[in-house]
Amino acid sequence: MEHDAAFMTQKISAYLGRCLLVIRKGAWLEGYAKRHGIPHAAVGFSGSFSIKAIREMRRLWRKHDIRNVIFLGASEIHSIHFSIGPPVRRFIVRHGTTKSSPKKDFVHRLTWSRVTAHWCISEHLKRNVMSLFPLENAEVFVDYVGLEGKLDYLPEASPLTAEESGLRLAHVGRLVPGKGQRDAIRAVKRAHEHGVPVTLTLFGGGGDQAYLEDLVKELGLEAVVSFAGYVAHPYHYFSDFHGFIYPSYGEGFGNAFAEALATGMHCFCYSNTVFPEFRKQGLRFHMVPNKDYRALADEVIGVWERREPQPRDNIELCRILFSTQHEMEVLRGYLD
Repeated sequence: MEHDAAFMTQKISAYLGRCLLVIRKGAWLEGYAKRHGIPHAAVGFSGSFSIKAIREMRRLWRKHDIRNVIFLGASEIHSIHFSIGPPVRRFIVRHGTTKSSPKKDFVHRLTWSRVTAHWCISEHLKRNVMSLFPLENAEVFVDYVGLEGKLDYLPEASPLTAEESGLRLAHVGRLVPGKGQRDAIRAVKRAHEHGVPVTLTLFGGGGDQAYLEDLVKELGLEAVVSFAGYVAHPYHYFSDFHGFIYPSYGEGFGNAFAEALATGMHCFCYSNTVFPEFRKQGLRFHMVPNKDYRALADEVIGVWERREPQPRDNIELCRILFSTQHEMEVLRGYLD
């Protein structure tokens, strides 16, 4: 979320006009903004409701003549709600993750009542927002994440030829349950049992690493599964791989998956949340029933045995679907 807020500020500044990043005082993001020259203001939030923060934000809105406020977050909305007033005319909340609990009780209706629009980064999230949030007169719109300059320098995937000695797969994401690493490892095991020389590299760190390392040992995959740890820009290394395996149990958008699609590599996922709508947009990849790692492995096996040509037409389609210019033009329609 913090990186998203910083990137959003830079994109709005580049395409739509002056933008100020408002952040919690003393947070990691404050230092990041200073290092990268991002215009920002630090506010002293204390908990989910802060009279001090409300006053500081009201002064900010007036000082900078802020007409549009875009919020990426959750609990701070209690304070932001009471700060909204002249000169602010548009209050937009950007939704990037799936929510599970309804927010239609009296308190939530009050704190969400000044929202003028809900920005959802996928159709899946639009359905999620419309079912759980008090919309009143607020608009709900879908605007995919723009992949910024990445589309210009994402490498193309390594070609899968008959001469290849093995199938190299990657996964990018925090090492947490539900992100897909466990099922990816099990799929690799099944592929090996069927004679497929597949390797898997996991990019990312997190609390599930010990479990995953034990699982790799239990399945006897120490020689074929490697942990790359946290890497700042893992997509720089996508040219080393033939495919991207991403059996996540749910994504609001799936940036890493979109980046992999944009390299033209084979991509594998479950049929849940945002992934079916990517298919409807015309992107080509392998999708199997949710949580069925055996079916996932069978797709990997099939790609290797057929030496299936990679879907290179995804590259150009991703340039259209995930264009930052398009993202900003859609947003422009909801601003003052």
